[in-house]
Amino acid sequence: MNVLFAIFVCLLFFSISSFIEHRRMKKIALGRGQANICEYARSFNYRVVDTKIMREVWNEVQLLLGKFGGEPFPIKADDKFEETYRIHPDDIDDIYWDVADRLGIETGNVEVNPYFEQVATVKDLVLFLDAQPRKVSKGLFK
Repeated sequence: MNVLFAIFVCLLFFSISSFIEHRRMKKIALGRGQANICEYARSFNYRVVDTKIMREVWNEVQLLLGKFGGEPFPIKADDKFEETYRIHPDDIDDIYWDVADRLGIETGNVEVNPYFEQVATVKDLVLFLDAQPRKVSKGLFK
């Protein structure tokens, strides 16, 4: 009986905390209005930073955050992963790996990257990925 009560309390706590978190994110989303990738892109020096990386990080973060009020979450480049989104560092790693694999970005030797262990915002992740070397593709012809 005590075990069932403990499980019930845990489920209740999880449900309430999820509801509160959803309302917090919805409030942020509704306060910002519609998602605007142009505004997001202007936060970068798009003549220097690879726009494909900017777009893929935008897509992956939106996919992770979901929709609020039927609209994708309006991401800002300066949003902090842990403070604003409350995204676990493992989820940030997943975004990194997905974008790197999709765009042919090297994932090794990250210690020499100037943004190593400094990724706190969406912009930091884009700049980190942009600073990584690209994989050399081997074509059909030599």
